[in-house]
Amino acid sequence: MDFIGYKSDALGAAVALVNAVTADPDGDADTPPEQSGRRLRDLLVAHRYLAARAPASAEPALRAWARRLRTVFDAASAGTVPDGSAPLDATAVAVNALLADVQIGPHLSDHDGEGWHFHYAPPEASLVERVRSTTAFAVAMLVSEYGVDRHGVCAADGCRRVYADTSRNAARRYCSPACANRAAVAAHRARAKLKAGSEN
Repeated sequence: MDFIGYKSDALGAAVALVNAVTADPDGDADTPPEQSGRRLRDLLVAHRYLAARAPASAEPALRAWARRLRTVFDAASAGTVPDGSAPLDATAVAVNALLADVQIGPHLSDHDGEGWHFHYAPPEASLVERVRSTTAFAVAMLVSEYGVDRHGVCAADGCRRVYADTSRNAARRYCSPACANRAAVAAHRARAKLKAGSEN
């Protein structure tokens, strides 16, 4: 599913960034900064961003943006929020906050032999600015077309990873098949235990 007509997989990059930076806050505690920055650059390259030559100085800004993106996924999974508003309202507020902070300069580009394609950030934008604009637009398109039905925080107990569902049936509630299977096994065991208890 192509949400924004961009050469990179911006929605996939948004999910991957959030999970890499926020799913396990202590995960990179002992990782040297250079290796940690390379991991984020590799993640972006895997989602078709031209990020291989990005400076290590981009890492803190990418991490900060991942934490901002997480607010959209958290809002979708929050249920009724403290002020009484619905998850969709809270999610829209989170998306609008992202959009207000990105650098926009829509134009067509044919850089690096990619053929003409659409860019949201201006030609002089840095990698971080391009990532910010494309991922913000990707989550905005997801929410505007599907509300809060296609993204959120994994429903498995103890998992903080997020997901975005681009399938036809829109039934995803877990970050991965492993978490879905683990939750199904736990539910099966709980039912069996309840049944055994009622028979005694």
